[in-house]
Amino acid sequence: MPSHIPTYGNFFEFKNSDVFRNRIKTFPKVDILIHNGGMYYQGEAQSGSNSHTPNGHINLYDLNVNRHDTDNTDLIYPFVPKEGSFSSFKTISTSDFNLDFVYGDDLTGSYPLTSSIVSNRYGTALSADKKKVLYALKNTLNYYTVLSPHYEYSSSFGDKEAQNLNIISVPSIFYGSSMRKGSIKLKYYVTGTLVAEASDTLKNGVLYQTTGSTTGSSVGVILYNEGFMMLTASSGLATHTEAYTSTSTAYSASWHYFGTTDANAGAPSSSFAIEFDGVNYVETITMFAHARENQINYSNNPTFLSGTISAVSSSNIYHEDAKAEIKNIVSSSYTAHSASFKPVTYISKVGIYDENRNLIAIAGLANPVRKLEERGYTFKLKLDI
Repeated sequence: MPSHIPTYGNFFEFKNSDVFRNRIKTFPKVDILIHNGGMYYQGEAQSGSNSHTPNGHINLYDLNVNRHDTDNTDLIYPFVPKEGSFSSFKTISTSDFNLDFVYGDDLTGSYPLTSSIVSNRYGTALSADKKKVLYALKNTLNYYTVLSPHYEYSSSFGDKEAQNLNIISVPSIFYGSSMRKGSIKLKYYVTGTLVAEASDTLKNGVLYQTTGSTTGSSVGVILYNEGFMMLTASSGLATHTEAYTSTSTAYSASWHYFGTTDANAGAPSSSFAIEFDGVNYVETITMFAHARENQINYSNNPTFLSGTISAVSSSNIYHEDAKAEIKNIVSSSYTAHSASFKPVTYISKVGIYDENRNLIAIAGLANPVRKLEERGYTFKLKLDI
């Protein structure tokens, strides 16, 4: 028989056995196509669905969808008031914060904040820009030599400072925690024909050419966790020549010009594809909310009662009629006959509260669940953190 020990109100505490925390590992697929100076993410033109997101970009705070205000006066933007906490944006220097604003002024930023894949090419000379990038990656490259000697900053496979380099930077918003080993593919097309393809077939971070004139040779290395593809090969892949740089000089198709977006005329005969899987972790929490027998059989909805509640109030007392009749909604199989009374409620939502009884989440049911006194239910709530 169901227990008739009453439970206070409709608040129930989650027990340890009711809450489970999990981490889901996902592998989102990424497909980037570069052609004629343009970049397309997942085969789509992003500016078509959101004019504030350039093609090939991901919008970090996609808040201004369908806001086509050309002068940006109607766009959502971030702001923080100047207070004693000294909260501000990184784009505002300390001196500007102190001198250009008074307390109570709003410090504003701007949306959208977008990010995309970038290709930077460096010649054999150790220029200032090349030195800056290589010195930043030197320790990381040497750290990964346990995977392959091709990573080594300077070895029999080449000296990074003296090699032609094409460094492709992939923002982490594209892949999550890291790029999945064995999933990277770089494809080089000329007039629509695949002339070369490279992939990390051995899953050791080394890109090997799998099709084309130099099949089997090393093309470069990948920093999976950091999001860099460092292409070191520069030999010709086809007899095709094109102006791959900002000048009108024509060069042979090679991995050094893979992914170029700054060509003089857009390099219309060449196109490039970058494919890989990301590794992303989603933290989830699963909670079981129990509506046990003889519980949650009362409602504060006025329709729960057959009439209005009479009350007496004064400066010292407020008293409601404790004998208000509950409406009997149990249907009978007979005409003009009232069925025996049973407390019946319908559960339509489950509220989640913190320790101070502040409502922090609401789970809505697709259809209300009929709750009888002798029935118990368990609702499974799942939330991505």
